[in-house]
Amino acid sequence: MMKPHFVNQSASVFIPFLALPLALSSGMVQAKERNPFQIAISAETFAAGALGGEDEMLVGTEFKYFFLSTNPFYPFLVAGYKTDIDKEGSAVDIVYADVGSQWDFAEFWGNRAFLEASIGAAYINEEIAVSLLDREANNSYSDFDFKASLGLGVEWQKAFGTTLVVNQYGSDDLTAGLSFSYSF
Repeated sequence: MMKPHFVNQSASVFIPFLALPLALSSGMVQAKERNPFQIAISAETFAAGALGGEDEMLVGTEFKYFFLSTNPFYPFLVAGYKTDIDKEGSAVDIVYADVGSQWDFAEFWGNRAFLEASIGAAYINEEIAVSLLDREANNSYSDFDFKASLGLGVEWQKAFGTTLVVNQYGSDDLTAGLSFSYSF
């Protein structure tokens, strides 16, 4: 008499999800010497928060310094400035400094894919102007708060990079955007 052959149907769906990390780790990038400096420009849109009420878009620049560049997790320091592009009614300026790490998880055609995460502090200044019948009322708010960032990116030809970023400013404001960088 034959034994019944039990096949778990959910296992056949689960196997590709196990194979994906193995495939990515097989092309994992070894720690290599890299350019220690990076300058980037970015554009972000507010996804949530009080600042996103009138200020829909931020543009800015940042400077990154990578240290311990032979480590597979590249620690870095970053400083940057962002401002809104729509100056009607209110203006937002953000100055920040973070510490973080970048991890190379794959390499394809000589280009490397990476994940990065950082945490730090931000100084946020918001100026609001309201037009009244007889005058204009101006208010200014400024605050120090924490900042956190997550990114998924690709470095092309060891100098140029593109990163999808999500930034959290304080406990309320969340932005998502795109960053273009040059390493030297």
